[in-house]
This record gives sequence, structure tokens and C-alpha cells, in this order.
Amino acid sequence: MFCQKCNVPYIIGGDFNIIRFSSEKNKGGIHKHSGIFNSIINSFGLIDLHLSGGKYTRSNNQSPPTLERLDRLLMDKSWENLFPSVVFFKLPREMSDHNPTILTDNISISLPKINFRFELSWLKYPEYLSRVQEIWNSPCHAESAFDRIQLKLKKFKQHFKGWGFNNQGIERKIKQQLNEELLILEQIEEQAFLSLEQVQKKVHIQSTLLKMLEDEEMY
Repeated sequence: MFCQKCNVPYIIGGDFNIIRFSSEKNKGGIHKHSGIFNSIINSFGLIDLHLSGGKYTRSNNQSPPTLERLDRLLMDKSWENLFPSVVFFKLPREMSDHNPTILTDNISISLPKINFRFELSWLKYPEYLSRVQEIWNSPCHAESAFDRIQLKLKKFKQHFKGWGFNNQGIERKIKQQLNEELLILEQIEEQAFLSLEQVQKKVHIQSTLLKMLEDEEMY
């Protein structure tokens, strides 16, 4: 009904909870309504965007797992004409049974200006308090007590603006490496069962990512 009445470019995406072909399930077989789903897509000339980074987007997290392609993006020809270079790819499953997916037009975005903001997460670093003490106790030449406080706060801001950004960068890099390893394991899992060592590694990575997420939420 939506596709019939829509006269502007459109894209539809999400978890359709249905596969189109038997190849979209590692154990084969199709859903009883797969034929109807395919007929709807073909009737309106919708384009099923290719998924990069793997074949499946959902796992039942069992051993051995059932893997399926349930998440997809469908667009009409007008939308494709507007954005011909879009890429649709999946990220690794950190906790959910579904892979997060991203649609991008490959346009690079410049990094925003780094503004100073105190982060509660800094308190988890053992060296934080000692750095604060070192900066606060460093020699400070000013005419009044108020000016000295202002100058000390300025030094604090200058130091921790870069310090906090660097620490966040290190954590982002670690998280990115873990996600890359997890995605590789998922791609191996799409072709064959994981070995015991690979399963243990996958569990360890997911536990580490969960701990990092809990730390972020805690602070």
C-alpha cells in the first residue's frame, strides 16, 4: 500500500523476519511466505541492496548456530538514482542476536573541533588524580589568588583536553580491533563450524566488549 501511493524516492529497511532464498540460511530451507515477499519486491521493482561484510545478519547463538539474512534494505529506482554509490554493510554482533548494519554514501566527514568536557570516565584511570595534583601544585605566578585559580584551571583544561582525547582514541582503537576479530570469526562461522579454540576466542571478545560497554555506561 505504501509503495503504491508513494510518489517520492524511498528506502525501506530493517528486520523483515523472513529470508528470500535458501542461500540466506546456513541450514537451507525457506519461509512459507518467502514467495509472497519476493513477489512484492519484484512487483514494485525494488532493489535489494547487497550486504557487504558477510552473508547473514542473525544468529540464534546456539552451537552449532542457525544463521539467517533477516535484515535488509529495499529501495526504489528513484532513490538509487539519487544515491548510486551507497554501501550497505554489517558490523559484528557484540551482544544482540542481530548484526548492526550501516548504510553510507562514502562521503568523508571532517572531524569536529575538540571541545573540552570533563568526563567521569577519567576517574577510572589510576594516573588521573596524580596528574591533577601535579598540575595544581605546579608553580603559578599571578597577582591575586583568583587569578592563580583561573590560571591553574586553564592549565588543567589544556592538559586534559588532549589527554582525554588520546585515551578515548586508544579505547576506540582497541574496540575496533576486537570488532574486526569478531567479524572475521563470524565470517568463518558462515562457512563452517568454529573450532573450540575459535569459540572460546569469540566468547572472550564478546565478554571484553561487554565489559567496555558497561564501563562506558557506568561513567
